[in-house]
This record gives sequence, structure tokens and C-alpha cells, in this order.
Amino acid sequence: MLIRDAQVEDAPVMGQLMVTAWLAAHRRHIPPTAWERRRERWTPEVSASGWERCLRERDASPDLTRACYLVAEDNQGSIVGVAAAAAAEADPTGTLGEVGSLYVHPDHQTRGIGRRLVRELAARLEQMGVRSLHVGVLTANVDAQQFYEALGAQHVGDRHFDEDGVLLPERIYAWPDITHLLGS
Repeated sequence: MLIRDAQVEDAPVMGQLMVTAWLAAHRRHIPPTAWERRRERWTPEVSASGWERCLRERDASPDLTRACYLVAEDNQGSIVGVAAAAAAEADPTGTLGEVGSLYVHPDHQTRGIGRRLVRELAARLEQMGVRSLHVGVLTANVDAQQFYEALGAQHVGDRHFDEDGVLLPERIYAWPDITHLLGS
């Protein structure tokens, strides 16, 4: 398994993986009409375009970017996981980071790939001055909650995620000291 920085040319595969993994992960977590709407509108091409835009922005100003975009490759060189995190824009201290995406292809889950991606995100963010890390998890997604708790995250609050006009309850998990995550 190789964890590496995502490149612009990875965007099409990242888009396909993200859509496949998100739809599989959240089918039971959101109302059927919202899930169907997402499936119809959020194509792999739409997702790939978003990844490409983020990666091009990162490449255009690497010294100003406080975000990281990673992929996990299996032993055959196929991308099987994607992850993204950044310093929180709303944090004036610049020491709080947020995981924006962490998805592993359904055929490759429970192999430690997600754990490795989270650790690498933390290591990269720590080098950027981030000291604590947050991630939002849909309240209905118990598997993801257990995953983050197993990595030492603590439930620190709740909010709502707007899924195209449908407000979904979300739990916020945190690692108050990112160095604890690096050692887990």
C-alpha cells in the first residue's frame, strides 16, 4: 500500500472512487429521495472536476496552500482510497484542521487503509502548524463513528449537514492534540 499526494491526473479516478464509496456508504444514512437526487446529479465526472479544481489550486500556490489531498494505491497501483483535509478557514489561529473527505473503495475497506490515510493527513497538517483536528460524521453512520473513536477521536459537538436542502444530523469528532493521532 502506498499513500501519496494526489496529482491532477488522478482526478478522474478519484471522482469515480468518491462517488462509488459515498453512495455505498450513505445509502442507509440519508432519506431515499436525497440519496437518489445525489446519485443522479453527482456523477463521477462532476466529482472529478471538483478534485481537479482543488488540485490545480494547490499546485498554483503550493506555499499558500494549507490543505492536503492524498490517495492510497494498492500493490497493483490502483487508487483505492482518497482523503482531503485542510486548516479550518474559520479558525483565526490556524491551528485547527478539518477532514473534508475520507473514502476507501468498498472492496478495500477494513484493511487499515482509512487508518493510514488519517494518520498521513494528520502528519501533513501537523507540519503546517495544525495542532488539533475535527471531522464531521453523519449521526446515522455508526460505522464511521466507531472508526474515528477507535483512532482516539472524541465526540465534541453536533451540527447539521445540508444535503441539498435536507438537514442531516452530524456528530463532530476531534483529536484535541493531533500528536496523539500520529502515535496511534
